[in-house]
Amino acid sequence: MKNKLCSVKLILIHILIISVLVMITGCGSKDSATYENDVAGSYSEESTADRSMDVEIAPAEPASPAPGSDVSLGNDGFSLGETVEIGHKIIYSGEVMMETLSFEESVEKIQRYVKGIGGYAESSFIEGRRISETSKPSRRTAVFTFRIPQQQFHSFSENLKEYGNVLSSSTHGENITEKYFDTEARLKSLVIQEERMLNLLERAENIEDILRIESELANLRYQIENLTGTLQKWDNLVQFSTIRVEVREVDQVTTDPETASWFDEIGEAFKDSVLAVIKTLQNIVILLIMAVPFALVFIPVFIIMQKLYNLYRNRKNKKKTSDSNNQQ
Repeated sequence: MKNKLCSVKLILIHILIISVLVMITGCGSKDSATYENDVAGSYSEESTADRSMDVEIAPAEPASPAPGSDVSLGNDGFSLGETVEIGHKIIYSGEVMMETLSFEESVEKIQRYVKGIGGYAESSFIEGRRISETSKPSRRTAVFTFRIPQQQFHSFSENLKEYGNVLSSSTHGENITEKYFDTEARLKSLVIQEERMLNLLERAENIEDILRIESELANLRYQIENLTGTLQKWDNLVQFSTIRVEVREVDQVTTDPETASWFDEIGEAFKDSVLAVIKTLQNIVILLIMAVPFALVFIPVFIIMQKLYNLYRNRKNKKKTSDSNNQQ
């Protein structure tokens, strides 16, 4: 009995010793893991500090907004778009139609005015007849395509009223800002590629590499020339607006509907009716005169054909009569 009690005590003592050893081992591993983590963290901080000493990090620059894009508000409600000046690229074009009693004087003054504001005539065309001594309506018309500085575009049609009666005017603007800056950025990229190709060409040694680089250079230069020409064309169109001016010579200026009175409208309507009747009679006379040559040619032909037909018909009737008599 005593031996059994002793063995039980020994077993309990062994279990207690093993439990104490397990607890000691767990605490030690936890401390070592904590120590390793602390060491790793301090090492990473030290390495980061060392790297920050070697490399100087430049402060980030705020990205400038693209032309035409909206800029969002900051925390304080201030819009950066208010402080950014965007250079818009707009191609303006227009058309003006006007009439004048003194054709030559108006055309000369308009050309002088365009030259005075720094513009020029890209094309001009004049057709028609000069007013005759019998006061017949003029048929002369002048059509100009002017290139004028963009700053003078919006006031151009208003200033033309001094040289004649402006009947209508229209303007049009095409915003090419986005296309312009995209093309400009693409051109810069191609120029950088060209410089790199030139550096590679200087270091190339075999013939195959030289030929391949020169072929690529030719392609790049072709694209650069095209884009450069496109930008120059756009710059010219932006700086000098295009406006078409048509000047008609008349014997009476058209009355402005806004300033015309009721009696003026009645007079104009009666005058238009009389002119319409006269024009109709003129057309009838012209038609009769045009019909005379046709009558001189076709009336004799018609008479001859009518006589031949009558002669043929008489002969046929005589033949029928003779045949009926023989049968009887």
